[in-house]
Amino acid sequence: MGNTVGSKETNFCNFENEKDAYVLGLWCADGYWWSSSIGLSNIDMDLIGLFRKFFRNIFPDERIKFNRCHLFVNSRPLLREFLRARENLQSMKNKNAIKAYFAGRFDGDGSIDKNLRNDCRIVYARKSEAEIDKVLLEKIGINNTKIYYYKSAKTFCLYVSRFQAKDFLEKISKHSIKLQKLVSLPRRDLALTEKARELNG
Repeated sequence: MGNTVGSKETNFCNFENEKDAYVLGLWCADGYWWSSSIGLSNIDMDLIGLFRKFFRNIFPDERIKFNRCHLFVNSRPLLREFLRARENLQSMKNKNAIKAYFAGRFDGDGSIDKNLRNDCRIVYARKSEAEIDKVLLEKIGINNTKIYYYKSAKTFCLYVSRFQAKDFLEKISKHSIKLQKLVSLPRRDLALTEKARELNG
């Protein structure tokens, strides 16, 4: 751990692993970087706590910095790994890792319409990222999707059709902190409907 700031040889992550893939998805949604630092910005302390746990598996506590809603660490090698993984998302092959990645994306920038009448959606700053994730969704059987641009918000939304919304939620629910916070009902379809309602208040 002593040579984690600038070393080019250190490998911290395996993004075909479900836990690391989730963290990658969360970082792609709500993460940031500058210079040699990498971090997460989120008001949900459960998500901050999960990211902190990830950092603690690599760095001693004194290396990990927290300021209000921002958690970060200074590490060029770790930053390089995340940037490289983001650039090579299309090469992901492990379907369980892809599901975990989307759970992270959804927890960071996803939402679902009340009563499952409309689509699940994930927000993106760049169209290219939405297009890559559209292809990734096809690898796990979610192919009824569309990308829209909202000019006023200057954001892109990747929509999963209402016809596949429940299927998408089921695929990511094992890994999604956002979904796991919600109370499950005995019937599976009712449980997902309740999740949709609560996600949107």
